[in-house]
Amino acid sequence: MSSVFFAVAIVVNQVNIVRQQISLQASDGRQLSARWWPGADAAERSVVFIPALAAPQEYLNFFAAFLAKQGWGVLTFDYRSVGSSRDGATDAQATLDDWANLDMPAAVAELKRLAKPKFLAAITHSIGGQLLGQSPIRHDVHGALFISSQRGIPKLYQGVGRLRIEYAYAVFPLLIGLLGRLPVSAYTLPTECSGRAVAQWVKWGRKGIFTAGSGANVEPRFAEFARPLTTVTISDDELYAPAAAVEALAQVYQRADVRREFIRPQDFAMEHIGHFGFFHRHASRQLWETADAWLRDLEARAGL
Repeated sequence: MSSVFFAVAIVVNQVNIVRQQISLQASDGRQLSARWWPGADAAERSVVFIPALAAPQEYLNFFAAFLAKQGWGVLTFDYRSVGSSRDGATDAQATLDDWANLDMPAAVAELKRLAKPKFLAAITHSIGGQLLGQSPIRHDVHGALFISSQRGIPKLYQGVGRLRIEYAYAVFPLLIGLLGRLPVSAYTLPTECSGRAVAQWVKWGRKGIFTAGSGANVEPRFAEFARPLTTVTISDDELYAPAAAVEALAQVYQRADVRREFIRPQDFAMEHIGHFGFFHRHASRQLWETADAWLRDLEARAGL
């Protein structure tokens, strides 16, 4: 269920791309903020973004608009407790299980209602790739593009990246235990997010196993995704998604048809990409055109 609040236009290469701000309703009744770009070919091909941990959907705006200009229907959304989906009355209880089992299915259901696409792809960023394999939407999407989606197991990181993740795993649970939430700061996360969700993310990294809040191992679910999958490793994203961590996540998708891409900033006349630069408004259009080609390759491999 959704309602359109208002529409705005984003300019991409002098072309106005209309974006509709909508509301999703999860199966438990929770309202979530989302945005819909009705590309000209949305009924043929559409994509849902599965964003990073505690990352409001605004960071996806310009890349989403670019894809819409190429004809894609595009839907972005905020998980509960994040961005415009925050609700102080219930956010403290939100878990990654809720994101995977309630929020993501609500987004896909709404996209299907809006466009009924023949080909439905997921673009995941960071934790998004960890959530996809255990979410019910693994049965709905026909292909997935993973951008810097990784596992958070410390041994997969080196140097400063290893220090940063060890720090997070040691300090974040202490702060959450003391305050009931993770405070926003330069030493934690830059935006609000449920402390329970962050604590579950820490547990996944520490234990090296994807588990539900109940403690049940959910990794067998990943093997049910027997669809085309393209993983993207970014050379200067060593702090957050080094090659070993990206590959470790790909290995959990045992039955997927995996293709691996490795990109460097200099290949696209960029000085830096890192963990979020792929989506920045000033990112190389050649890079985004390459991503469009990856998505169309997924469509061809899906055989729809």
